[in-house]
Amino acid sequence: MKIQVETVSPVERKVTIEVDPDRVAKELDRAYASLSRRVKLRGFRPGKAPRKVLERQFKTEVEGEVAERIVTETFTEAVRVESLPVVAPPSVSITDGVAEGKPMRYSARVEVKPKLEPKDYKGLEVTRKPPEVTDEAVSGELTKIQDSMAQLVPVEGRFEAQEGDWAVIDHEGTIDGKPFDGSTAEGVTVKVAPGPITEGNVEALKGKKIGDVVELDEPFPADHRDEALRGKTAHMKVTLKALKARQAPSLDDALAKDLGIEGVETLDALRARIRSDLEKREKRRAESELKDALVKAALARNEFEVPPALVERAIDTMLEGAAERFARQGIDIRQLQLDVSRMRADLREQALLQVRGALLLEAIADAEKIEVTEEDLEAEAARIADELGMPLAKVQQQTRGKDAREALKNRIREEKALSLLSSAATIQQ
Repeated sequence: MKIQVETVSPVERKVTIEVDPDRVAKELDRAYASLSRRVKLRGFRPGKAPRKVLERQFKTEVEGEVAERIVTETFTEAVRVESLPVVAPPSVSITDGVAEGKPMRYSARVEVKPKLEPKDYKGLEVTRKPPEVTDEAVSGELTKIQDSMAQLVPVEGRFEAQEGDWAVIDHEGTIDGKPFDGSTAEGVTVKVAPGPITEGNVEALKGKKIGDVVELDEPFPADHRDEALRGKTAHMKVTLKALKARQAPSLDDALAKDLGIEGVETLDALRARIRSDLEKREKRRAESELKDALVKAALARNEFEVPPALVERAIDTMLEGAAERFARQGIDIRQLQLDVSRMRADLREQALLQVRGALLLEAIADAEKIEVTEEDLEAEAARIADELGMPLAKVQQQTRGKDAREALKNRIREEKALSLLSSAATIQQ
């Protein structure tokens, strides 16, 4: 096999391959032998049909399959022999196809990682906002907890709806004089506030008394989840049945105990736990921002091309992550009718920065001969277990596979490169 590699750009190679006639002949022999055992031809027992007969009927299909198999195998061999850092499947163009007694020739254009020689990555100047947790931030988190535990209780001594109340209603609706799916319901709780009824708001109830009936026209948006209702206007009759108000519990030891957090029995203990959690969050925020600043500063001193395939792959990962987050909330992202093309365009700049940063950190780790030891892997597994509150054995199990282990090693190596940048940088706070 003859291999010729041509540099098209820093991120693309053209690989021209010539496959020996003997190898082509052997692949053809193997293909026809396999075909003979599989096909049934009139007048011949299985495996006994002459090759010439098979060629008359299946020549095009067999040669196509053989060419595909030869390309797959020989390109893989060429990548290994030439140590090409391929990042995407090749685009193949066959010059001379499969033919008995002749070589097969084809070319493949393929994206590769750029060869980087990082420079000026020491002595970076960056600004860092130090982690800080204020009393106001702790109080804000307490208020969120208090609000999350609020309950709706009946309004006493008042029968007229005010803005901000929660109203229990019966409703019936029609479109063009006909009921529609979901138009009739009883005992529905809505808020007396501006906004569409489809989002649980009925402002028209303001000033109405229990027992009053309100009639209103409610337009459905053009992108409503129910296609039959899109752009239509419903006439609604709403009967006010009861009024409720949102009542939050007092900030006291009882609230803290009701949360069921291990080791938290009093309000003071809850404040301490919140402060500790906020401090950890702020520390992660500060570390993340510092890493981003270091990478951006290093990238500003190192210009290089990026394989488009890696950027597209990073966008795919971001979209998959978003889909998983929606799924955890019980939402099927496919039902949201999102403009995926627009989303990909919006994410492209972020993905490009992510890929450029990863490539540069990898090059810096290579230049500094940074290695990852077994002790590093064990320490990282312990850190992950502590951060996620998982048993160490479970984390070790999840990172035992070849791909997972390699991903973990790459992440540790990247973190070591970032630590090197940080230790050599001037950091202003």
